[in-house]
Amino acid sequence: MARQVKDYDDRYQEFLDVGQRLFYTKGYDQTSIQEIIDAVGVAKGLFYYYFRAKGDLLDAIIERSLAQRIEQLTPLVDDPAVAAPAKFVCLFADLGNWKLANKEFFLEIMRVTMRDENVLLRTKMRDLGVTAVAPLMARVIEQGVGEGVFVVDQAADIAELLLEMGQSLSRVTTDLLLATSDAEAYTVFIRKVDAYERSIERVLGAQPGSLPVVARDQIRMWLV
Repeated sequence: MARQVKDYDDRYQEFLDVGQRLFYTKGYDQTSIQEIIDAVGVAKGLFYYYFRAKGDLLDAIIERSLAQRIEQLTPLVDDPAVAAPAKFVCLFADLGNWKLANKEFFLEIMRVTMRDENVLLRTKMRDLGVTAVAPLMARVIEQGVGEGVFVVDQAADIAELLLEMGQSLSRVTTDLLLATSDAEAYTVFIRKVDAYERSIERVLGAQPGSLPVVARDQIRMWLV
């Protein structure tokens, strides 16, 4: 039987679909490039036409998933009936819930990207998250300035700064998640999150306690 010929975009999406399914069910390390190629049903060279390595496929899967979340969050950001602080908290909560819904996958990705040999992949994923979320956050910050609840200039730059701070928090909490899941880890986790939330409020000129961006029940669920 002749191979089915698909256009570039369709085949690219198929690689992402198959890679995501195998990474979720078998694990990233346990899935070989050959398994992905066999599942798609193409010649080996075609994989390398789209991706230089398995890490690039993972990067593309995360990028697509994040883009889908951003698309779903856009109506909330555009809703004039929702105040800026509530939008700000919801933005973080939704992204946190998305990761929790795929907890085992994201824990494995944390293990993979934290290895020394994967520093480039880790940097790419960090930059991807900031680039994707910053425009939405900037719009919320601009709304907050208009409402008089945030006092900042240059919302786009502030959004990137806050997300970079979040990446720093993520590195610390990732170490905790991968090292232990005991009560001591929860205490440290809470302390780091408290510091992050207070820092956000100070940068934005918001009222203390008005931006609880990391739900405490989410933290407990990560440590279970």
